Amino acid sequence: MKHSKIAALLCVLAMAGAGAPSVWAEEPSTPVVNALKDAGYDVISVGKINDIFVGEGITESNHSDSSVHGMQQTIDIAKRDFKGLCFTNLVDFDALWGHRRNPVGYGEEIEKFDKKLGELLPLLREDDLLILTADHGNDPTFKGTDHTKERVPFLAYSPSMKTSGKIDDQNCFAVIGATIADNFGAAMPKGTIGTSILNKLD
Repeated sequence: MKHSKIAALLCVLAMAGAGAPSVWAEEPSTPVVNALKDAGYDVISVGKINDIFVGEGITESNHSDSSVHGMQQTIDIAKRDFKGLCFTNLVDFDALWGHRRNPVGYGEEIEKFDKKLGELLPLLREDDLLILTADHGNDPTFKGTDHTKERVPFLAYSPSMKTSGKIDDQNCFAVIGATIADNFGAAMPKGTIGTSILNKLD
């Protein structure tokens, strides 16, 4: 096991550029969170994660009143001694600002997030890993009210990292689940897709 704790923050961010192709499993599959739970790891959800997975694979659920509250909950959890995944969903980027096409509110939310991120980073231990990503884009300056771009960011940080730089674009969002499973030595559930990039996070 490379990292004893992984915090995955799921934010809906506006991303520039053409969409990447969608990739789907050919049959319904079990989420990686189930594999982590079955292997005895903590799977702590913050925000809508418990609802998204209908409680499957979750060992502790924390409801958030806002994205700022969700970040504070994540900060508090980072101070605890646990081994596993803290999976946070910051929904305000999407629900309050993206769909409502409010770039001012969106920008202010990024500033609030940035401040809280500055509080979280010093709490990370040498063997912790932080992943920032999004499940889709929702550009507050684009026409209409639907989700926009398909490309999503992948930002990873650990105090143990010795190098930095860009990782090549991946073909699907599922590399994140595969990477988390690989880190904890949990077998990817049958029917899932995605290839681990853990060896690139040095």
